[in-house]
Amino acid sequence: MNVKNNSTQFGLVSKLIHWLMAALIIALVAIALYMDTLPRGAEKSELFSLHKGLGVIALASIFLRIIWHRITKVPSPIGEGIKLKMAHAGHLALYLLMLAMPISGMIMSLAGGHAINFFDLFTIAGFAEKNEWLNGIASEVHYYAAQALYVTLAAHVGAALYHHFLLKDDTIKRMTSK
Repeated sequence: MNVKNNSTQFGLVSKLIHWLMAALIIALVAIALYMDTLPRGAEKSELFSLHKGLGVIALASIFLRIIWHRITKVPSPIGEGIKLKMAHAGHLALYLLMLAMPISGMIMSLAGGHAINFFDLFTIAGFAEKNEWLNGIASEVHYYAAQALYVTLAAHVGAALYHHFLLKDDTIKRMTSK
């Protein structure tokens, strides 16, 4: 397997970043949904800390993904016309949402006066003085970006399955196989 992408296939680095992001998003969503069911307390605090730490990793990963995307060629697209435009729009939306979620989450936390503890390796201190206005905006962005991300991810997975099972092309194979 090639480390870099080529004209027909994503390379090892692209695949690892893609599936790392997928695993992080699944974990972050699962933790967030579970946290919402819990009362305030130690378990919820621990999960918030885990959620924030994974969010920092997700933010670093999306930046890594963007940089890698810029320095290596991308395989030629499969499809044309409106389908290709929809794929480009969907990928752009995914990138924007994968940036908006951790950035808004960090701002929400910091503006609320809460630190971000990155797995006890380092801590980003919350604002000394809470900023309710900024916290409120970041909270709204985080909430609505999450809703948009759910829809966009469902469309992304649905499109991949459509290509694989109905069109029977190599779209999924480019991100999964050798």
